[in-house]
Amino acid sequence: MKEAAMKEANMKKATVINQYSTHLIFVNREMAPNLGPILDERLVVKTVLIVYTENFVDQANRLASIYQAHNINPKLCLTEPAFELNEIVVNLQDLVKNTPRNQLAINLSCASQLYALGAFKAFENTEAGLYYLLPNDQFKWIQPAGLPEFNIAENIELGEFLHAHGIEHCHPVRLTASQANFANNLVNAIEKIILQQFALNTYQHFSTRFARGKSIKLIKHKEHYYLNDINNTHSRLKADLLVGFLRKLHNQNVLHLKTENNETYPLPENDSWKRTFFEGGWLEYFTYRTVLELKAEIEKIKEVAFGVKLQRENAYDEADVLFIANNQLFVVECKTGNNVNINLHLQRLDSLRNRLGGATAHSLLVTTELIGANLPKAKLLNVGVIDGHQLTHLKRYLREWILHEIDQKPDTETDSNAHHIHESKH
Repeated sequence: MKEAAMKEANMKKATVINQYSTHLIFVNREMAPNLGPILDERLVVKTVLIVYTENFVDQANRLASIYQAHNINPKLCLTEPAFELNEIVVNLQDLVKNTPRNQLAINLSCASQLYALGAFKAFENTEAGLYYLLPNDQFKWIQPAGLPEFNIAENIELGEFLHAHGIEHCHPVRLTASQANFANNLVNAIEKIILQQFALNTYQHFSTRFARGKSIKLIKHKEHYYLNDINNTHSRLKADLLVGFLRKLHNQNVLHLKTENNETYPLPENDSWKRTFFEGGWLEYFTYRTVLELKAEIEKIKEVAFGVKLQRENAYDEADVLFIANNQLFVVECKTGNNVNINLHLQRLDSLRNRLGGATAHSLLVTTELIGANLPKAKLLNVGVIDGHQLTHLKRYLREWILHEIDQKPDTETDSNAHHIHESKH
């Protein structure tokens, strides 16, 4: 362990690039590419010139406040939009006239194609550094040649990331000790009994009625149990399994069963939070808990939160599970069968992802239902899906999705801009 830690420390030391104390960035709606490099301690940034136009005032101010919180000096540089390459070149050179070129680096990650070319023309063959960030967080130098390229450190916190994207307040759920004990016992029973025996329909029929205070009776007849009525259609559900499941929960004080005259039934639950958890909250917590387990196995996963209430001005929203990996936001929505309109939730999740994390964010729908005919829509929106068939192996499918998203190939305007710059350079 000591050898691995020393090796990592030596690699970090080897990539320290401290000659560029001033960085210039271009502001647009994407925030993450202007955060990761600046906050990476290996680049030793002291001052940031924040170049923005009038329509990006809010984004520029949010970036400035985050830099200040990290003891980096921001300088806001309001500029008028320019559409002639020569005008852009002159404007950029004027902005940095008091900054020695050998102390200046320009981040092209959020520059438009025209401004990226303008920056290259303004500073090519000078001692200034030019760089951009790929979507997989790989740091690339355009000039000078020979500087080390590396993956940006995972240094953005969840609250900070959301603040950068305009969220003024975020409040994740914090369970009390008794709530956590209740949640873990229920989820463990669902995972080991209901999911392993493919009895989700049975559980959902029970949980919907239980959560809404409706009658639930398990009637014993000829050594088998039937739900509510031995002649009822729902008697075909796995009532014997359900009795075993409920008895386990009774023994753990998760709910209370009563048996009389060959009838077993749960007593009503007065706690509204627990009722909600039985019906759908369990899936949200199950997913959250599984991501936490993966956090110990996938180094790039940092903060994980669930049941996050979000506020932007007077608009309110909520996200089931949020986490940061590779300095990018991962948004997971969890929907149980009794409240799933998959097509609607795919659209909402696509919108939520873009609002909270921009183009580099990732989204996943975890549902007890089957994705079926909605799979093409999910692929079109680039929303991952783990459906009812896969919940038995939730951890495996979550790991595969997260690693795929982290390792995805670059495919953005930034990469296109860099290609044009390299073409013009040669």
